[in-house]
Amino acid sequence: MKKKPHLFIFILVNIFVSALTTLGVIFLWERAHPRAAANNENNAEIISQTDNEAPRQDQENPEPALTLVEDDLSITIYAVVGAGNLDAEYVEIRNLSSGAVDPAGWQLVDEDGHSFTFPSSPSWVLNSGGAVKILSKKGNNSVIELFWQSDGPIWQSGETASLLDADGNIIATYSIP
Repeated sequence: MKKKPHLFIFILVNIFVSALTTLGVIFLWERAHPRAAANNENNAEIISQTDNEAPRQDQENPEPALTLVEDDLSITIYAVVGAGNLDAEYVEIRNLSSGAVDPAGWQLVDEDGHSFTFPSSPSWVLNSGGAVKILSKKGNNSVIELFWQSDGPIWQSGETASLLDADGNIIATYSIP
């Protein structure tokens, strides 16, 4: 029974020290990152506005406009991986252009007549320096992986993969080793 007062004092000291440490870290963070604190105040101001008021635009950090490249494309089929194995095979396509590319309606084709058509979505583009994998198997599309929804493997060793634009012009080819 004697040890209960010591345990209670220990818990109180622990809570006090933890609170001081947390406040100290927050204080140092706000001093080291003053713009983050200012942005939080701006966000609170926008949230508190009524529906009749237009939100204030942040003039210091305007959102950059997306520049789509239509000429001077530099798209490559970087690799075909796992040819012949449905669970492993995919094609990686990379955008080496200076801007984003909208591949809506483009096709990835093989020599046997299999073709994959890129989805047309206003929110899906291939950013500059970006890559996308086209997996042969079934699955759900994401921003970095598209699924062919095939029941069997598409690619074979010795075959050539071709990327065509919406008009059927060849953008890139890749010979599978």
